[in-house]
Amino acid sequence: MKLNTKCFMLVAVATTLLGSMSPVLVHATKLPSIDGSPIDVSASAHGDQIIAGVKYGAPPAGSNATDPECEWSESMPRDASATGPGTAVTKHIVSTKYMLYDYTCPTRDPATTYHWIPQISTQQLAQHAASVVYDNLPAMWGNFAPPARRGFVDVGTWVWVNPLLWIPVVVTASIITPAGIVSVTTKAAPKKLIFDPGDGDLGDGPLTCNNPGLIWMSQFGDRMSSPCMYTYRHSSATQASGLFEADVAVQWHVTWSTNLGASGTIGELTLHTSHQMNIREVQALISH
Repeated sequence: MKLNTKCFMLVAVATTLLGSMSPVLVHATKLPSIDGSPIDVSASAHGDQIIAGVKYGAPPAGSNATDPECEWSESMPRDASATGPGTAVTKHIVSTKYMLYDYTCPTRDPATTYHWIPQISTQQLAQHAASVVYDNLPAMWGNFAPPARRGFVDVGTWVWVNPLLWIPVVVTASIITPAGIVSVTTKAAPKKLIFDPGDGDLGDGPLTCNNPGLIWMSQFGDRMSSPCMYTYRHSSATQASGLFEADVAVQWHVTWSTNLGASGTIGELTLHTSHQMNIREVQALISH
C-alpha cells in the first residue's frame, strides 16, 4: 500500500491555516533605523497656541497648508506685556526642536494663532512612519507538508507562509508646515522566505525562497515538487530532544518616499517564527 505522506495537511483558507498551526515563538531582528534620535511629534492645542503633530493616512488634498487669504510668518520674541505666547520662539520636546510661527487670517477671530512647528527632516518623518509600519507587520507562521511533527527522511518537506499576507505594508505620515504639507510614505515589502531546518551539519540548510512558497493540496499527490521545499537526510532522533529546532523567517525590505520627490532605503527587517520538526525514518517491512 502506498504511503501518502502529505494526506494529513489541512489547506486552502486562512482560518484553516490558523487553526492547524502548532505553537511557535515570534521574534524580530533589530529594527533598521535612519536616525537614532527619538522623536515625539504629537499634536495638541492650548488656547491660541497649536503644536503641529504628525498625522497618518492620506495627507489633506492639495499641497498647501494655508488658506490663500492667510499668511504664515516667523514669530518674533515679545515682552511679557505683549499679546501672544510670550518671549520664547523655540523649544524642545524630547529631542525635537520646535519653532514658533504666526498664522494670521484677517477675517477670523482671533486673527492670529501661534503654531509650534517641529523641525524634523523627511528622513525622521520616514522613521516615524516606519515605527507604525513595524507595528503592523504580520507574523507569518511557517506551514509544512508533511506537517512539522510528521516529517520523513528523504521526503521533500514543503514550506510556505500565508500568501494573503505576502503583500507590502504601507503607512503615510504627514505634517503641516508653513511651506505646505510634507508627507512621507514608508513601505515594507516581503522579500525572502528563509527556512533554517535546524539539522545543522547533517543537512543542506538554510533554504531561501523569493516567494511565500506554495500551499500543498491533496490533489498534488506526493510526487509534485514545490518552489520552496527542503529534504531532510537524517532523522531528528539524532537530537537529544528528538526534534530539530527549525526557524521560518520573512525578510522585509523597507523604503520611503516623499511628496517632494526624495526617497531612500531604511533597511531590512526579518521576522522569525520557531518550529519543532519531528523527522522520522520509514522502515521497510519485507515478508515472504
